[in-house]
Amino acid sequence: MKIEIISGLHRKAPAAILVSTPGQRILLDAGGALEPDEAPWPVPNDLDAVLLSHDHGDHIAGLSRLPMDIPIYCSEVTAQALPPGRNVQPIPVRGQFRLGDILVTTGSCGHAWGGVWFHLDVAGGLFYSGDISMESALFRFDPPPPADIALVDASYGLYDTPQRQQMDKLRVHLQQPTLCPVPPSGRAVELALLSAREGKTDIALDAACRAMLIQMAEQNDGSLQSEVAAELQMLAQTLPLFSADAQLVLAADPDGINGMAGTLRGREDFHHRTLFTGHMNQLARQQWLAGEVEFCRWNVHPTLSCLQALVSQLSCRWFAPLFTVIDSPTQWQQALNCHIITDPMIETERCQ
Repeated sequence: MKIEIISGLHRKAPAAILVSTPGQRILLDAGGALEPDEAPWPVPNDLDAVLLSHDHGDHIAGLSRLPMDIPIYCSEVTAQALPPGRNVQPIPVRGQFRLGDILVTTGSCGHAWGGVWFHLDVAGGLFYSGDISMESALFRFDPPPPADIALVDASYGLYDTPQRQQMDKLRVHLQQPTLCPVPPSGRAVELALLSAREGKTDIALDAACRAMLIQMAEQNDGSLQSEVAAELQMLAQTLPLFSADAQLVLAADPDGINGMAGTLRGREDFHHRTLFTGHMNQLARQQWLAGEVEFCRWNVHPTLSCLQALVSQLSCRWFAPLFTVIDSPTQWQQALNCHIITDPMIETERCQ
C-alpha cells in the first residue's frame, strides 16, 4: 500500500489524500481552497472511490474537479451539501462498509453534524481523521480501533488550552453585540446550545444554521452526544425567528465574506462586532491585526492532550500531523511518542 498526502501536510490546506492498494485507488476527502488565490491540488487519475469525512468546504469543495461517475462514500448529512448528480453511496456515521476487499470502519468525529473518521483494515490499520474534536458538548467522538498509521487533524499544532478555559474567554467577547461567522453544521448549534444553557435567549441563527438545528432536534444520526436531545428540541421550539438585532448572531459562512455573515457585514446599519472563532483566512487575519474584528478560538480541533489520548487509543507507531506547520518533528515525536511522518509519500513497507 502507498499513501500520498496530496494536500494537507505541513500547512493549513485543503484535505486530499490518496491511498493506493494493489486493487484500488481511494481518495480521502477532496477539499477546496482556503484562499482565493490558492492553487488547486493535482487530481489523481483512475480513482475508484472518494471517502468524505464531513461537509466543510476544505474537505468537499474540490469534488467539482473530479469525474461525475466516481462513487462518493459519505454520511447522508454530508451528501446534502454535494452538487446534484453525484454517485453518492450513503454510509453510517458509526458502522462499517466494504470497499472491495477493504473493511472500512466509521465513527463520529466530534467536529460536525454527520462528520466521520475512517479506519481501513490495511497494513496493520490506517486511521484518517478528517477534522476531529474530543471536547465538544454537542458532538460525540467515538474511540477508533487500533491502527499502525494515523493521519490526523492537528490544526492547532501543539496548542494545549482546554475548552473550559476558552469558554471563559468567549464570555468576555460576548458581552457586546456580536456576529459569529460559523459553519452551519459545526460550531453554530453548539454555541447556541451553550449560550442557552447559561440562560441567554437573545440568540439568532440564520436560515442555514437553524435548518441544521432542526435536523439535529428531529433525529440523531449518531453524531450527537446522547444527553442533548431534549435540549435541542427545546431550543428548536423556543428560539426566536432570525433577527439581526439579537445580542448574539450566528450566521453562515465561516469566512465572514459569503452567506448571511457576509451580507450582514456589508450592511451600513449593522454594527455588531465580528468575532471569529475558527480558522481565519488571510483577509480575516489582516482585519484582526488591524483591530477591525476579534478572535477567540473555540476548540473544534484537537489540543495536544487530545492528540496524546488519541495516539494511546490507536497504539499507532506512525503519525502524520495534518493541516498544520511541523516546525520541529523532534518536538512532535517527544510529545506523541511515535514516529512523525513529514514526507507526503508513505510506503507501508517502510513503516514496519
